[in-house]
Amino acid sequence: MTDTLRVDITYRPLRIGWAVRQGDRAAIRRAVRYSHVLWGGRFNPILIIDRIEEASQIVELFRLDMIWPLGEGEDFTNFARRFPHLITPFSGGTMFSEARNGFARVLDISNTLAHWRRKPEWRANFLEKGPRAYQWEDNDPLSDVFLMQFGAYPDDVGIDYAGMVEEAVKPRLHQLGVQARIPADVLDHPNLASVGRWAIGRNYSVMPGWDIPGFFVGNANEPDDLVCFWNCRACDIPLWFVDPAHRDRYVDALPSVERVLRGMVDPRRPMLGLWSRQQLDDDVGYMFEGMQLSLCVARDGFWAGGAVRPPMMQLGQVSTLGVMGESDGVPRVNFALAEKPFQRGASFGQQHLVASISFIGGLYGDDRHTLEIPYLPELNEFYARTMHFRYDKLRVEPACVGLIIDADDHDTFLNAMPVADLIKQIFMLAGFNCKPSAGGRIVRQLLTQVGGVQGARVFKIPGVRGLLKKFGLQDTFSRDTAKNFIVDKTAEHEHGTFSAHTELVLVSRTPGTYLTPQDAFDFMVDKGLFRMGVDLHCPSCDLSSWVSLDNLQQKTKCELCGNYYDATRQLIVSKWRYRRSGILGAERNAQGAVPVALTLQQLDANLHLALNRAVYSPSLELTPVTGAANAPCEIDLVWLESDSYSMEEGTTIVLAECKDQGPIGREDFRRDVENLRRVADSFSHLRIRVYLLIAKLAAFTADEIAIARTLNPPRGQQRVILLTANELEPYYFFDRLDDRRRRELSCGSLLDLAQATDLLYFSDPPQAVGQVGIR
Repeated sequence: MTDTLRVDITYRPLRIGWAVRQGDRAAIRRAVRYSHVLWGGRFNPILIIDRIEEASQIVELFRLDMIWPLGEGEDFTNFARRFPHLITPFSGGTMFSEARNGFARVLDISNTLAHWRRKPEWRANFLEKGPRAYQWEDNDPLSDVFLMQFGAYPDDVGIDYAGMVEEAVKPRLHQLGVQARIPADVLDHPNLASVGRWAIGRNYSVMPGWDIPGFFVGNANEPDDLVCFWNCRACDIPLWFVDPAHRDRYVDALPSVERVLRGMVDPRRPMLGLWSRQQLDDDVGYMFEGMQLSLCVARDGFWAGGAVRPPMMQLGQVSTLGVMGESDGVPRVNFALAEKPFQRGASFGQQHLVASISFIGGLYGDDRHTLEIPYLPELNEFYARTMHFRYDKLRVEPACVGLIIDADDHDTFLNAMPVADLIKQIFMLAGFNCKPSAGGRIVRQLLTQVGGVQGARVFKIPGVRGLLKKFGLQDTFSRDTAKNFIVDKTAEHEHGTFSAHTELVLVSRTPGTYLTPQDAFDFMVDKGLFRMGVDLHCPSCDLSSWVSLDNLQQKTKCELCGNYYDATRQLIVSKWRYRRSGILGAERNAQGAVPVALTLQQLDANLHLALNRAVYSPSLELTPVTGAANAPCEIDLVWLESDSYSMEEGTTIVLAECKDQGPIGREDFRRDVENLRRVADSFSHLRIRVYLLIAKLAAFTADEIAIARTLNPPRGQQRVILLTANELEPYYFFDRLDDRRRRELSCGSLLDLAQATDLLYFSDPPQAVGQVGIR
C-alpha cells in the first residue's frame, strides 16, 4: 500500500426532491421559490407523491440526496419510508433557521453572493449585463411560468433574500402586464433565477441523454405540465415554456429566444427540441414556423431513464493528496478539503453540500479492502457507518463517494470498505446470509501462499495440476519426478503440454530466457506448496518415514516408533524428497481450490485491462434470510465489478461454479446450474447486473452445454459465460482460437465473454470451441 494517493474532489450542491401532492399549486410554488434561494436549486426536481411509480423513477434518475416534504400527513410519511437510504443530513426539522441571524442548512445564494460579488467574472458576466427583477400580477395566467423562468423568493423562511439580492445586485425592476407581450430581450439580461444558477456546470461522470435546448409546449394552468417543465429544466436542459393559448404574448420573444437557444446547440446538428407531455396539434406548429425542431414527448415512463439522464452539477473540482493510515487495522485515507469554490467561515458553518470523492492509486496489493464501492444507494447507511461513522453523511454515486460536509469543514477522511462486509450486505439485499465456506478459506489461504491472485498463474500449467492430483498428503517424490509430471508427456502431446507455457512469467527472469519445468517447481517450493526432506529408514521398527529439512539431525527420532537412531550414513547418500505442505498439506480437498484460483486469476488479468473496479470472494455458503423461499447453497466464486465510466452498466456481479477436470454427474451439474439460477433471480429487483460463469478444466459435454444454455433468459442480453482450460490456460481468454475467430471475439469485459459463449456454444448450429480451431 502506498503512503499517499491522489484524491479528486468535486464540490456540488445537495440534490433535493420536493415532495408535493397532485395538483397542489401552492406547494409547487413553494418548491420553486425555495429552489431559487438555493445555490444549484434549479436542479432540484418536484415529486408528485400520488404518482408513486413516476416519483420513484425520478428519485432514482436524479440520484437524489434527500427528499423534503412540502405538506403534512400520513401520505407524506409513507412516501418517505420508501426511501430509507435518503436520510436528512441535518437536524432541526427545518431547512431555514429563523434564528436572529437566520440561515439556510443547505448552500444558498447568500453564499453565492459572498463568494462571487467582488470577483471580476461576476461583474463582467452578471452585473454589466443589467440584471432584472421581473414582477407580475398574481392573476396573470402565466404567473407560474414566470415564477419558474424569472425567479422569485419565499417570504416564509425568516431570511430576507429579496433584500439581500437588491443590495448586492441592484436589479432593475421590470413589470410584466397581465396581457402584455414578453419583451424580446428577455434572455439578454440575468434575472433573479440566474443567481442560484451562477457558476454551476456539468460534471461528465454521468453522460446526459436527451438534452436538446428548445421550447416546452404546455398549459400554464395545468400543474402536471408545469412540473414536467420544471423537472426537464432540472436535467440541465435549457427550455422556454410556451402556452399556445397565449401565443400573442410570445410574438416578440420567440425569435430572440430561438436565437439564444440555437447558440447552445452543435452547429452540425442545429435542431432545437419541441418538448411536450403529449403529441401536438398541427396548429401549434404555426407558432414555430420556419424553425428546425425535433419533437421530444415526455410520455408515460419518460422518467424511467431511457430518455433523459440528469448530469451531476458541480461547483468546482480540485485534486489533493491523501495520506494513508490505519484505524483498528482498516486502511484510512485522510485529506484536506482544499480550494473550495464557495464561501467558508463561521456564518456558513451550518450550510451543507457534497464533496464527491474519487481516488487514483491506493490499496494496491490489498484485496480485502476497497475504497471504490459499487453504486447501490440502498446501502448508504451501511457505507456511512463503515467508512465514515456518521450514518447520515454519505451518499454513494456512480464512480464516487459523496460526503456531506459543512461549508466550513477543512478536512475529512474515509475508511476503506472490508470486501467481506460489502459482499455480505449485497447478498442480504438479495435475501441471503452468506459466510465463507471451508473451500473459500482454502482458496484464500492458497492465494496467500502463492503471493496473490496473479501467483495462481502457475496453475495454468496442466503438469502442475497433475502433480498436485497425483501425490496425496503423505506421499513423497523426487525433483526429477516432479519435473517429469510438469512436462506432462501424453499420447496426444508427445513433447508434453509444458511447451505451451514457456513464456509464462512467474518471477522476473533474464530477457530472452524461457520458463522451464524446474522453474515452475522451484516457484512452488519457494511459495511453500511443497516442503523438502528425505526418506529415512528406522533400524528399530524397520519402517521408513519422511523427515522435513527443518527437523533433520544426525541423531534422529523415528516418528513411527519413537526410538532415536544415527542417520548419518543415510543422510550422506539421500536425495531430497518433497511433500505437499501448507494448505495443500493440511487439507485433503485443497485440490478443488485450484480451478477457483485459476478462474479468479484469469478474470483479474483480463478484465482489469478495462479499468473496471472489481473485488471478489471465493466460495460462499448462502442461506436464505428468515421467510425467504430459497434453499441453502454454495457459490464457488463471486466477482463484483463497478464500471467506472458507465452509470448504465453500474454494478455487475458474477456468480461462478468452478469444476476440476474429472467427470461430473449430469444431475450434479443440473443441480449446480439450478442453484446459480435461483441466486441470480434473487438479484432481479436490484440495480445489479448478473453474469453466471461455469468454469471447467475439461471440455463441456453436449448435455452440459444444453443445460447451461437454459440460464440465458428467453429474451435479453446473454448472461452465461462458459470457460474451459482452453480459455483459462493462455494469457488472454481466446489466444488458442484460430486467427480469424480470435479477431472476431473480444475478452475485455464480461459482456464480451457472454457474447463469445453464445457464439461458440449456443449458436444455431452450435460452434463448439473444438470446431473453430485450437492452436
